[in-house]
Amino acid sequence: MQIDPRHLEQLAVIVEAGTLQLAAERIGTSQPALSRMIGTLEARIGMPLFERSTRPLTPTALGLELSHQGRAIRTARLRAIETVDFGSRGFFGVLKLGAPPFLCRSLMSDAVASFLAARPNIRIDLTPDYRSGLMERIYRNQLDIVVGPSKFVDKGNTELVLEPLFSDRIVIVGRAGHPVMQVDAPSVGDLDGITWVGHSERSILLADMEDALRMLGVRSPRVAFQSESAQAVLELLKQSDFLTVLPNYAIKADGGDGLAIAPIELPTQPHVISAITLAERAESKLTSDFKAHLRAQAAARYGA
Repeated sequence: MQIDPRHLEQLAVIVEAGTLQLAAERIGTSQPALSRMIGTLEARIGMPLFERSTRPLTPTALGLELSHQGRAIRTARLRAIETVDFGSRGFFGVLKLGAPPFLCRSLMSDAVASFLAARPNIRIDLTPDYRSGLMERIYRNQLDIVVGPSKFVDKGNTELVLEPLFSDRIVIVGRAGHPVMQVDAPSVGDLDGITWVGHSERSILLADMEDALRMLGVRSPRVAFQSESAQAVLELLKQSDFLTVLPNYAIKADGGDGLAIAPIELPTQPHVISAITLAERAESKLTSDFKAHLRAQAAARYGA
């Protein structure tokens, strides 16, 4: 037996109001229409919903129970409407992001934290990975946004959309008290005998580091350690006299992480960090709002 859920909602209003006239005013219909609804519902279930000849209307035990169900249906419907409204305004849903490990640790973690603070009803999944893994995920619609260097995307690629966030350079990094940091104008000779921390074979940072050191004149640098963990790399730098090459954004400008940038300019070009999305994918309000938030965060942090 099928029961129209709208009839149960109306029944709940009738029981709450106590009279058909008041219930009709609340619902925005007529008293005769509600009378017909009650008759239709009673005929369908084969039992009365109200005690006859009572004022105000007194529901039977069955009528009272069904009114409770009607109230639950109305609550669920209103919550569904609210959920859809929140979703359309970007305040509900799941946002899936991806970025290289060092970018996850710096810009992304701060941007996610402040975005979630204003939107407690959403969930964000942040995946740290490298170029090949991130590009594979975005093509499979497993990520809404990838944040990374624009060179993640091949020139002429029209399947992906890049929205520049800020410009950055790679720099030589070590602990704040490192001997190289104490030299006013260190030369290539000051890097002789230095042991280096490398990067994952999957990271474009590894190739960037090798190219930068070669152009600088550092031949066959000794690499003692490499890891896919950004935190492991940074902790090792703080506890040793090793150096590495990192994006400038990976280091706190105030020195609060105990690391410093060597005053040696690497002969490399700046690179642009961008928000990357799939061109053919319809963009949700949540996605567009987060990109706007990310642009604001980058502007405040890096003067982009």
